[in-house]
Amino acid sequence: MRKPRRKFIPSIFTVFNLFFGFLAIINIYQEKYVSVFLLVILAGVFDFLDGKVARWLNQETEFGVELDSLSDIISFCAVPALLINHLFMDELGFIGNAISFFPLLFGAFRLARYNVLANGKPIKFFTGMPVPSSAMSINAIIWFNLNLNGTPGNPKIILPYIIMISFLMVSNIRFPKPPGICFGRDKKKNLASIFTLASLAGTFIFGGIVLFPVMGFYIITALLSWIAGYEEDSELIAD
Repeated sequence: MRKPRRKFIPSIFTVFNLFFGFLAIINIYQEKYVSVFLLVILAGVFDFLDGKVARWLNQETEFGVELDSLSDIISFCAVPALLINHLFMDELGFIGNAISFFPLLFGAFRLARYNVLANGKPIKFFTGMPVPSSAMSINAIIWFNLNLNGTPGNPKIILPYIIMISFLMVSNIRFPKPPGICFGRDKKKNLASIFTLASLAGTFIFGGIVLFPVMGFYIITALLSWIAGYEEDSELIAD
């Protein structure tokens, strides 16, 4: 009896990532911004799952890596770039257009660097901010402002923030891998799992009021570790 072909199963998760990114773009121009933020989170969940499923099934392929990167550039690079352009272009003109391109430009560089350096080995850290985290960080500050005062925020604050996030993607600063959801005897992993679930639940309930501090903590922790210095034997990859 012919065995089922399992190598395409992880790609199904990747396609959902791409699909949610596509829906997010549609919602930008319908000005349904909360839907945009939620769709990017869902894209991030499926982006996380496709790698997990590929490793669990032992079906990691070059095709899967390439499809994942192409999906990521839509969901986590094009979506925030188009969102910033849509929100601030009228107010800032050419400058707003140029800066809104940064998440797409630097995200593309980051993903290209990953495709060159990826070797399939387990890693402990990312070199530079991963593109899903950068998209979440950009969405978070806009969502926070919408929750707080009903506006996307002051462009004089938002756009420098966009520049910072964009350069963090191509920096050599190490960012920790997002914790998985796993419960067992390891207390640290249990606490990390509880924090992840609480953050997701809090974000879906309270929006940017929760997501913005969570992403801020993630960035600040990485910056403080960079300032403090790293151990020489830490494993890195530009994912």
